[in-house]
Amino acid sequence: MTIIQLADAAKHYKQLSHQLAAWNWLQDQLNDDQLAEFAELYRADPPPKALPPPSWVAPAMKIIKAWEGCELDAYQCAAGVWTIGYGTTRYLDSPVRKGDKISQAMADELLSNDVETLFGPGVLQLLPMARGWHVDRIAALISFAYNVGLAALEDSTLRKRLIKGEEPCTVVRQDFAKWVHAGEAVLAGLERRRQAEIDLFCNAGRMPMQQSGALGPLKVPYYSQRDSQVAGQANRMCFSSSCAMLVATLRPNALSGANADDAYLNVVQRFGDTTDPQAQIKALATYGINARFRKDCGWADLSHQIARGVPVPCGFLHHGTSASPSGGGHWLVVIGTTPTAVIVNDPWGEMLVAEGTYAGNRGGGLAYSHKNWGPRWMVEGANTGWAIIANP
Repeated sequence: MTIIQLADAAKHYKQLSHQLAAWNWLQDQLNDDQLAEFAELYRADPPPKALPPPSWVAPAMKIIKAWEGCELDAYQCAAGVWTIGYGTTRYLDSPVRKGDKISQAMADELLSNDVETLFGPGVLQLLPMARGWHVDRIAALISFAYNVGLAALEDSTLRKRLIKGEEPCTVVRQDFAKWVHAGEAVLAGLERRRQAEIDLFCNAGRMPMQQSGALGPLKVPYYSQRDSQVAGQANRMCFSSSCAMLVATLRPNALSGANADDAYLNVVQRFGDTTDPQAQIKALATYGINARFRKDCGWADLSHQIARGVPVPCGFLHHGTSASPSGGGHWLVVIGTTPTAVIVNDPWGEMLVAEGTYAGNRGGGLAYSHKNWGPRWMVEGANTGWAIIANP
């Protein structure tokens, strides 16, 4: 009998009311050396139970997840480092490599490990006084450090002021608000994240982190595809015009002028046709924007992106009625959401969404209802919408 077989058999005897029978049976199965080994293991202390994670792990993960994109396929960040999950650069004791794939459960586990073993302890080491603070305050600091880095926190005026004993909420309100730049540009997504962290810190224990029914609309420049000066492109560059509005929002100094979408289109054409999603992804990368083309999006994805300050280019069917959409695809950019509609910049103009016709060429800040636009976007059912999902 193997040790495993003995263990399985012993389970039967352990159920007997007279457990001496189990011991007598075991003595018959083992030689003296094996019996001594068994007795040693039997007398050994059980392994210690794993300690529960610190109380600040859950709220820290919650706010980080709300603002960090999750990528299950490895991608290169703006700095050229291979990254996966919620921004993890190492897992299984090795750097992330091109072609790596993980599950959502693994992404959550990697984030939990980073928060519990690296960023949480790092924040508390740099700010020892925070150990006595409410867990929401610690979580807000961890989210901030996860975004800007522990080294940046160590050298920050924020840390120096808190160590000096200045009123914590005042310091956080003033100093968090300074960390909203990518180079010289102020990013709307970072402004929103900093405000969420400030709210969590200054309302610790009093304000659940929830989204309101309406989000946005974001301040997104409007580009019409109709006025394109690129020969032959005005009627077919809705995808590029929509992505150009995304660029102008996340990188305000990168594009300028009424025909800035033409400048963006010229970049796209270096990688392929304006209708090619991968050409768009590569063009966005030249502006330092990491993005993915997805075919599995729904209303929650739009709300999540708008809450992060990121417009969402979406592809849909614009011919036929909303009950039976048809024809070629068209692209617009979602700039806000409500419980019953999306707020959009449509580069072709104002669509009569139920009918599938256009009423004019003024397409900025329009409300397209879930009822009529939803079937055009999620043609194959819930969560089948085409979209460009970008990180701020």
